[in-house]
Amino acid sequence: MAAEPPAKKARLNTLEAAHSFLDFVNKTGSPYHTVSACVETLRAAGFQELPDGTAWELKRGGKYFVTKNFSEIMAFTVGGKFRNDGEESGFCMIGTHSDSPCLRLRPNSKIGSSGMLQVGIMTYGGGMWHTWFDRPLGVAGKVIVRQANGAMAERLVHIPKPLMVLPNLAIHLYNAEEHKGFAPNKESNLQPVICSKSFDDAAASSNGRTPDPKDPIYARHHAVLLEAVAKELGCKCEDIVDADLCLMDASPSNLVGVYEEFISSPRIDNVVSTWAAMKGIADYATSGDNLANSVDICVAVSFDDEEVGSESFVGAQSETFPAWLTRILNCFQVPLTQQPRIYTRSFMVSADCAHGVHPNYAAKHQTEHRPEFHKGIVIKTNANQRYATTPMTASLFREICKKADVPVQDFIVRNDSPCGTTIGPISASKLGVRTIDVGAPQWSMHSIRETCATSDAGHLLNLCTSFYKEFRKIDDAAAQL
Repeated sequence: MAAEPPAKKARLNTLEAAHSFLDFVNKTGSPYHTVSACVETLRAAGFQELPDGTAWELKRGGKYFVTKNFSEIMAFTVGGKFRNDGEESGFCMIGTHSDSPCLRLRPNSKIGSSGMLQVGIMTYGGGMWHTWFDRPLGVAGKVIVRQANGAMAERLVHIPKPLMVLPNLAIHLYNAEEHKGFAPNKESNLQPVICSKSFDDAAASSNGRTPDPKDPIYARHHAVLLEAVAKELGCKCEDIVDADLCLMDASPSNLVGVYEEFISSPRIDNVVSTWAAMKGIADYATSGDNLANSVDICVAVSFDDEEVGSESFVGAQSETFPAWLTRILNCFQVPLTQQPRIYTRSFMVSADCAHGVHPNYAAKHQTEHRPEFHKGIVIKTNANQRYATTPMTASLFREICKKADVPVQDFIVRNDSPCGTTIGPISASKLGVRTIDVGAPQWSMHSIRETCATSDAGHLLNLCTSFYKEFRKIDDAAAQL
């Protein structure tokens, strides 16, 4: 049988990576479910879970992961040849974030108007809120449940069923000024409808629902919403103490385009990077003798709350991540005097999505820096330190991409436009390690549904796997110049 041509093989590999991402992202919907999908990937690759609050016992050649609040996760491997004298070893790290802009349930969400029951929400992050209109909405998040013995427990709930809708106003009812630009009021115009009051009354009558007026949970949330959550969890409504629920697009992610060259999905920013980092470290750790021959500690970490500034106990601004790294070094008796040498040899790839050039808005990009789909991973640079990239970190990254056969592009924001930021500058300043900001190009960043290229999902995964395998050799060669 004739061998498949290289182009066809590349196409098959691209689609395999894209479908892997689709399977991953369709399990998400909240930071908790992003971490849950990471845990599933890591356990399948033989990674051992470590309790955050007790002593760790680590060994060379080991594969581990730890979580906090189930919205931050760090996976790491310890090279079989890791040295604790600071001479040859370092941390090879990829950092991402688990959260995305969304609508989140209010502590008291029970509202309604004009014969409709609605759900009160809070806006989380800088979302493009107009894109949330007229889409079927499900929910995902964490629920605090009181158990039979009276103790409280955290449970995850994921309901991709279209439970709600946020309807647009008819075009004929806008005034002339409103026609110029759709700008919904975040307080009054973003409250989704869950059902009509008449239908809910009829359902309550037929199933004998009689909420206890003394139970505070019914005063805070509609019984119909509580019933949907309780049914999914297999508990009673009265067992629900509190919840952190994210609304989400209930339509599954999919491939689009005549050639299925695009991925249409919620939360591409930044689940695609988290997927690539976690699958990348899992693939690296289970391939050949990579782990046995490594001198490094390889790390994939995903933080929560990046979209709101990272200043939380599970965000990149917290001391959790530096403390975890210190605990690893202490397990191998790395002397305090040698730990700075470990960090000097370390490197962080901050992976967050990049702005792909939009064919209808090409002028929004700086002319010489227009990242295109299918043309590879984007190095993001900013003179004002909104990104952590330096000439040296960019040069090392280009060498890694060359080894991985991954094309590279560059991006800077126009001087007359604001620039977003990432965990890159935060991690670089807290750890004092060399850092670069990169990402796969995408369209519609912070929309309820975003788009990227199937090929770039493959590029990102190849890059992450190769980074763990190739960085030390490339860095050592550069140090000898």
